[in-house]
Amino acid sequence: MRQLYIIALFIPLFSDVAHAQRADTSGVSKTFFTQRDLVYTGAALAGAGIVSAFDPAIARASQRGRRYDPVTGAQVDGLSRWSTKVSHVNETTLTVGGILVYGAARLFNAPTVTDVALHATESVVLASLASQLIRGPLGRTRPYVTHDSDQYKFKPFRGFVGDSTFDYRSFPSIHTSSSMAVATVLSMELHRRHPDATPYVAPLLFAAGALPGLARIRLDQHWASDIVFGAFMGVLSGYKVVNYSHGHPDNWFDRTLGSASVAPDAHGRMFVMLSPTF
Repeated sequence: MRQLYIIALFIPLFSDVAHAQRADTSGVSKTFFTQRDLVYTGAALAGAGIVSAFDPAIARASQRGRRYDPVTGAQVDGLSRWSTKVSHVNETTLTVGGILVYGAARLFNAPTVTDVALHATESVVLASLASQLIRGPLGRTRPYVTHDSDQYKFKPFRGFVGDSTFDYRSFPSIHTSSSMAVATVLSMELHRRHPDATPYVAPLLFAAGALPGLARIRLDQHWASDIVFGAFMGVLSGYKVVNYSHGHPDNWFDRTLGSASVAPDAHGRMFVMLSPTF
């Protein structure tokens, strides 16, 4: 039940995106990031800070009912197995999937799918890079390292250097930022083309986007506050990519990648041709 609190914390983020969807054509900023983004980031950090007070309690509650194979040590209860499968939805699979969809859309001349796949992939890359730049130097310890007892244990830069770097890259969750970035892009692109469907489809997209983060809590890989700020990073990245790309259709990425062509060569192999413009 405590994991439901995390979902409740996503609601303000969703409502902000919905408001942005209604206003994304009313005014276009000249720069990619604005001062308002800093305000939102500060508010998200404050929210994650509040949630962090409950991190150990949420972590311990999420571990109830876990069962392990006595020989392999693998988690064998149904919820943990399901969480392991869901956690395969991460920055790598989403990026590769986005590239494959983009390539197929270019091959079959589907401009709408090309546009959406390109923006979804861009948002995942942006959210992932930004999250890595935060969590590497921050060095927040993952919950399983402290036995779910010390959410404020930091070892600066251990997320980049030293032994067991994975153990010190907890904040924010890249699984969450990546999946929420895709959910945001799909929701906004849907709203641009079929606004009447947004109230029905967008909640499902965001709920699906939240699942990898919740699964990581179950697997004891992340604190709840990691998920909250990771969700914000994903929503912000997705919103900025879609809003800026459609507000500046002549930007370099859309001009170059949007005009790429995919075709078979003489030997039946597929190749991609780019026509970069400067």
